[in-house]
Amino acid sequence: MATLDGKARFHVGTDNTGAGIAIMIVTTAAFAASDSTVKLIGAAVPIVALLWVRYLFQMIVLGVWQARRGALGLFKTGSVKLQIVRALLLLTNSACTFAALRYLPLPVTTSLAMLAPLISTLLAALVLKDHVPRSKWAMVVLGFIGMILVVRPGGSGFTWTVIFPIASATTFACFQVVSSHLSRVDDAITTNFLTALVATAVLCVLVWADQAQLLPELARVSAGSWMLVAFMATMATGGQLMMLQALRRAPLSVLTPFSYAQLAFASCFSWLLFGQAPDQWMTIGMCVIAASGIGTVLMHGRKPVGA
Repeated sequence: MATLDGKARFHVGTDNTGAGIAIMIVTTAAFAASDSTVKLIGAAVPIVALLWVRYLFQMIVLGVWQARRGALGLFKTGSVKLQIVRALLLLTNSACTFAALRYLPLPVTTSLAMLAPLISTLLAALVLKDHVPRSKWAMVVLGFIGMILVVRPGGSGFTWTVIFPIASATTFACFQVVSSHLSRVDDAITTNFLTALVATAVLCVLVWADQAQLLPELARVSAGSWMLVAFMATMATGGQLMMLQALRRAPLSVLTPFSYAQLAFASCFSWLLFGQAPDQWMTIGMCVIAASGIGTVLMHGRKPVGA
């Protein structure tokens, strides 16, 4: 999913809002294409290998990008601990998303992952003890109703696997909080490079620890599947780079509502690739989740400076 993570300070201040919004919409298409590819791959490639390629590719691309400004800038950070926490949260988020895509329709996974702003509100109230106005609580309730419409507990399509996209949304909500703090001390490219570096290092350890079982499985992967893996990594990393470009042209508060365009792209790709079009209730639920998320973001954007 699109990782809008509090880096609004990189907006250059020029009146390029239209271009920023256009890039944002293309970004959501790239992320939806990446998720669709993961679902196409299915169980052909182990999840650890998918994650390793995805983050290794991002690390290399962003490393080259950042090196143009000087090699020392690659590892310069104001908070090593937060960078590590951010990387682990995003890695967990990706793992949960990839697992969800193996078991659930693409629109269901995408829509439930979009609950992150609402979960952020819950965490602020329950963990941080922040004051949450009634208007935001109304959006949380609205989002919960949307989730019920999407998964419909008791129905034939409801299984325990919905825990994966919900866990994905929860970890992403925590990821956004950490990213917001990091945006005050580090630039966007450095942060995303270090996230990929830490994630790749963790995955290398996991691959080494499980090599006895993993290597035989990888030997059976077809060339076509590896091409899909490469395409997935390209789309995911391309989405990250386009996100940075969008944030240079328009404020985060303007761009965030357009991240919900990913729901439309996910539905379209699901119909084209898997013949799984959302039914009436799922469509309504997705719209309700999008409305509640956009409402939460807009309310947050109206918060007074310094609040």
